[in-house]
Amino acid sequence: MAIVSNPPEMQVKTVVAATDFMESSRLALDYAVSFAHHYKAELVLLHVFEMTEAAISAELTSHKPSLRRSSKQERLEAFAEGIRRAGVSVRWELMEGPVCDTLLKATKELKADLLVIGTHGTHHGLDHMLIGSNTEALLLNAPCPTLTVGRHVLGGVRLDIGFKKILYVSDFTPEAAAAAPYALLLGREFGAEVDVCQLMPEVAEDNTAVRNGLAEQYCDQMRTILGKPEHAWCAPAFQLDRAIAIEQLVERVQSDSASLIVMGVKRSSQLGRHLRTSFAYQLLAKAVCPILTIHTNGESTD
Repeated sequence: MAIVSNPPEMQVKTVVAATDFMESSRLALDYAVSFAHHYKAELVLLHVFEMTEAAISAELTSHKPSLRRSSKQERLEAFAEGIRRAGVSVRWELMEGPVCDTLLKATKELKADLLVIGTHGTHHGLDHMLIGSNTEALLLNAPCPTLTVGRHVLGGVRLDIGFKKILYVSDFTPEAAAAAPYALLLGREFGAEVDVCQLMPEVAEDNTAVRNGLAEQYCDQMRTILGKPEHAWCAPAFQLDRAIAIEQLVERVQSDSASLIVMGVKRSSQLGRHLRTSFAYQLLAKAVCPILTIHTNGESTD
């Protein structure tokens, strides 16, 4: 799912689902299977773990996989077998190393078009994710779009997945604009309504000139990305009419009828700055639907 101007369709050939075998990652896996099925993509089940000294010693001595490694392999194969029966092409990878770094590296090596993860949503915040890694690093550095499934997301995902409403969250920044094609294309792909929420930066809340300037710059970006100057989303008035406060957004993701949230992130963006804060925790941990985040360096990729 590369970011291009006016992309004709979604290109999803490889879906990577990170799992730690806990319940929170099982729901994320359901979404990964459904996306893979919809796009006829290959699904890669990925579990990353760090070997204990005892396990390393046992393997060196016996020249055989440790019980811990064998157990993980068996569980991955059991998951894969069930997925194959659903008609989805699947394989699994068991990798060793620091979880976050290894996962990011694997996602690149596997040429993933979509990374799917789940969150525990504990009171500790986003650092305590399904795979025990740093969520900020994953969301801001993943080489592909990341679908995060929180603990409040409803189960019962159908194999033939469908979305009735998509909520596109922006903050008037270029990286947020870069996520717009994903919202629009997914809306077209699934015949879903796409609603827009614009987070208004504090400096613009009571300053009409700043608000208008941000909207103009943002819509210039949208025209470049969408390649359609006449598109409603390229009109500053359209975007300003959809300005919303962070508190309102948090309330909305808890009760809205949207079945998917799409947003772009970058370290310099408002969304990026709020990661690891109560805002990000509330958005990702309280949302009743999955969140698709697009990380970009502000440059288009082929």
